[in-house]
Amino acid sequence: MRRFAGMKQTVVSIILFLGAAIPFPGALTLQAHPLHLSVTNITYENGTLKVLMKTFRDDWEIAYFHYHSQVIDFTERENREAPWFVDYLENRFSIATGSGEKALPMVIDSVTVEGDDMTIRMHALAPGEPNSLYIYNALLTDIYPDQTNLVIFGDGKRQTGIKFDVRKHDEEVPLR
Repeated sequence: MRRFAGMKQTVVSIILFLGAAIPFPGALTLQAHPLHLSVTNITYENGTLKVLMKTFRDDWEIAYFHYHSQVIDFTERENREAPWFVDYLENRFSIATGSGEKALPMVIDSVTVEGDDMTIRMHALAPGEPNSLYIYNALLTDIYPDQTNLVIFGDGKRQTGIKFDVRKHDEEVPLR
C-alpha cells in the first residue's frame, strides 16, 4: 500500500507540474530558444587577448531573475552596466597565464543587443610571454544544465576549438 501511495504522490506532482507548465488559451507565453549556447572567439596577438562572446539575451535575463527574483530587461543599456552583470561575467569567465594564477583583468569594451542576440566584446593584456593560457568558462552553467559554451581560440598560427559545459569549466591552451 505504501508503494502505491508514493506512486500516487508522484503522479499528482507530475500532473500539477504539467498544469503549471502548459499555458491556458490566451496566456502570455515566451518563445524560448531550444539551445542554451554561447560562442566565444578569443584571439591572442602581441600580448593582447581580444574576446568576442555571443550569447542569448534572455538567458542572461533568466539568470538575473534566478539570483534576484526580479525581472530585468537587458535591451536597456544601463541594465547591462549593472554591477551584477559585470560581477557575474567576471566570476564565470576568465583567462589566466598559469594554473592557479590570478585571472587577467578583462576590460569590457562593449555589450550590444540586437534582437535576441547579445554580443560582449572584451580585451586583456597578458604580461610577458606566457607558455600557455588557462581559460575558465562556466557561463550560465549554474542556470542551465544543458548550457554549452564553445570557444574558438586563435593565436595567429592555429585555431583550437574547446567545448565547455556543466562538467567541464576550464582548459589549458598551450601557446608554444
